[in-house]
Amino acid sequence: MGLPEVSVYGAVFVAAVMIIRAMAMNYLPKKTFLVLWEMVILRLMIPITIPSVFSVYTFLGRSINRPPLLKAEMDNMTSTISHTLSQEHFWIEQSIESADVNSLSVSAWSVIWCIGMLFFAVFFTVSYLRCRMEFRTALPVKNTYVEQWLKERPLKRQISIKQSDRISTPLTYGIFHPVILMPKKTDWENVNHLQYIFSHEYVHICHFDTVKKLAAVLVFCLHWFNPFVWIMYILFNRDIELACDESVVRQFGEKSKSAYSRMLIHMEAKRSGLLPFCSNFSKNAIEERITVLMNTKQTTPARLIFACLTVIVTVSLFATSAIASTDSSLDGMLAVNVLQTGTLETDILLTNTKDIVSDKKSPMSITHESADILYYEDGSPYIHDILTNNTDKTITETQYCMLAYNEEGFPLKLVWNFLDSSAENSFENIVRSRENLLSNQTEEYHGGWSLYDGEIMKDFPKVGNGEPNQVTYALICLKEVVFEDGAIWNNPNYENWFRAYAGKEVTIEELQNYYPYEYRIELN
Repeated sequence: MGLPEVSVYGAVFVAAVMIIRAMAMNYLPKKTFLVLWEMVILRLMIPITIPSVFSVYTFLGRSINRPPLLKAEMDNMTSTISHTLSQEHFWIEQSIESADVNSLSVSAWSVIWCIGMLFFAVFFTVSYLRCRMEFRTALPVKNTYVEQWLKERPLKRQISIKQSDRISTPLTYGIFHPVILMPKKTDWENVNHLQYIFSHEYVHICHFDTVKKLAAVLVFCLHWFNPFVWIMYILFNRDIELACDESVVRQFGEKSKSAYSRMLIHMEAKRSGLLPFCSNFSKNAIEERITVLMNTKQTTPARLIFACLTVIVTVSLFATSAIASTDSSLDGMLAVNVLQTGTLETDILLTNTKDIVSDKKSPMSITHESADILYYEDGSPYIHDILTNNTDKTITETQYCMLAYNEEGFPLKLVWNFLDSSAENSFENIVRSRENLLSNQTEEYHGGWSLYDGEIMKDFPKVGNGEPNQVTYALICLKEVVFEDGAIWNNPNYENWFRAYAGKEVTIEELQNYYPYEYRIELN
């Protein structure tokens, strides 16, 4: 799964957490939202799919959820990238086999992503280093209450309490050697305020909030182009503070809410600069913190159970992807790789490509039973193909080429990934399917490869002049098959098939009699 596709999944997850946060802020423990944000961060950091029958994408089904899932392989920035967009169940993979105009256009987007990522990485790094330079001038605090407080809270990581004239509000920084940094003008005689401040910062230290903020910054740099990640970054930092506030109030009792709120107001101050990896009493969202603190209900066993269920259900629905299954009620996960062919040699024509495969069924063969143009409930068209595995092995992955023709047999150049504004039209569409197909089993699934129809898809980005769908026939040829035992079959006749059909007019009779198309499988 590529970065943009991860970002889209993450955006949906962020939106879900935002809704839950808005509805249950005063009813659930604040730790609940912090855990949800942490799950969002993990989802955005780890580019893998976790198929689940409980995923919201599985529930929606291919007939409903066909949002753009953009994927570009960011780890090969120097390679020519084929940047495409397709249905939700499609993964988009890179193609380094060409260097045409479309690839160059996509590479420009990769460069823009790199520039943005480096800009924010440098921005946060410089801000952090500048703060650490200023913090070096901080001096240890020599105070009886401070010394006693530190003795009562031993940690494997030694905590230091220092003071500095460079800040106006308390903060905590450092991971292995955490430091609670206090303003030089702190009233060291006000023990009530000090106990709240130290307890608040101590919670940050115990919860490794500096590490969490570092992870949030990393995700922000990677997904800087995603507005939902900006929202996540802001709300995550707010909820860290809210969770700390709640922990402190729980420690000192419900009666401490008023005194603690007054301390927050007292400590409200403008900061001298950005502190991306520090936890502090900033004025940001101070009103929200006090309002939430005063309105938060007391935690009960029932609320804890509901909070756990909320986390489990939300993660199960939005942190997972649609399950790949051969059952007819579930859709297989497909992956797309658009192969840019450049200039094709057209001097090789086969009068009858059925000669490519054996007329007799081989004990080791695979058959394309059909490839029909079907329609979803909303009238939008798609290509639905059916494959039969006549071998004695389980198929785990297939790669095949699609070609489209109109009702008169003329080849069609299509924008196969019509949701990608940078995609260009081409005769061929290279598809990679990672759906298991058992021995002697015929593939069964709903849905297929969506085709653009300007008359039906009014809500989709307009392609060309918004023409209606013209695809009447689809020819498909396997290029590669991967079996469960690791064996790989590469179609030796694929190139001849491609030269015979791609961009060539085909008779109606041949189009109608193309299927079933059988491949003889010979493995070493």
